[in-house]
Amino acid sequence: MRSLFILVWCGVILMFTCTVSFHDLIHFGVVQFQWDVNPPYLEFFLPFPSDVSRDLFLQKLGHILAFQFLTILLLMKYKSKFLILLTASSFAALTEFLQLYFHRGGRVFDIGFDLIGILVPLALASIFTISQSSRMSVKS
Repeated sequence: MRSLFILVWCGVILMFTCTVSFHDLIHFGVVQFQWDVNPPYLEFFLPFPSDVSRDLFLQKLGHILAFQFLTILLLMKYKSKFLILLTASSFAALTEFLQLYFHRGGRVFDIGFDLIGILVPLALASIFTISQSSRMSVKS
């Protein structure tokens, strides 16, 4: 059942990633996919915009929260934090690169926001595991 939740959430992330207009999806519920046979690869390396709007801020927060939830689901299924980090960060890179093929702006810096969402729950899980094992050894 946990695997199903992980797959469904990955599907949700892909839907948000690949829909032509994130704005139309959020404001009007429009999901539309359009394949670009000649994506603008150089856009992948564009810098972070200097003008940070409310929409941009919310979008980056969405990156963090989406991958935070994915990481929590992976933590509930798998024990290896390294495998979780590798899986989630690979999926983050894939989704950013895929955006180029769907008339969206995939960017390297967005992978950084995804990584924040991945690393925070992994760090908290590690701290919690260390604190639990310390408590156990004190009781023994």
